[in-house]
Amino acid sequence: MINISMPTFFFTILNILVLFVGLKLFLFKPIMDVINKREEMVQAQFANAKNAEDEAMNLKKDYQDKLRDASQTAEQMVNEAKDRAELERDKMLAEARMESEKMLDKAKADIAAEQRRAEDSVRDEISKLAIAAARKIIKTGDQSDAGSN
Repeated sequence: MINISMPTFFFTILNILVLFVGLKLFLFKPIMDVINKREEMVQAQFANAKNAEDEAMNLKKDYQDKLRDASQTAEQMVNEAKDRAELERDKMLAEARMESEKMLDKAKADIAAEQRRAEDSVRDEISKLAIAAARKIIKTGDQSDAGSN
């Protein structure tokens, strides 16, 4: 059988305790320190990643807001330009109508003046013809009176 003596038993227990304390001090503690540092580093990286993600989301939101504002501004500018163009078109059409009415009125006035001149000319011509006819009649009448005398 196994013969265990008391001093061997105590030395074995003492060796196990020394081995346990040595392993704990020189092996487990440094390994745990490395594990803890690694865990802290991973947590810091996660925090940095979360901060970077939050910052990226904020930037994305800002850019979307700016893009929406720029789109609204561009749409507003286009609408204002359309309104100005429509007003300018209406103004030009009104001016063209006024100009055409002026031209039409001038043409009517010119036609009326020309008609008056033509009527005056015809009256003058008729007067001249009437006077010439009267002279001719008077001359013919004088010649007939002279021939009967």
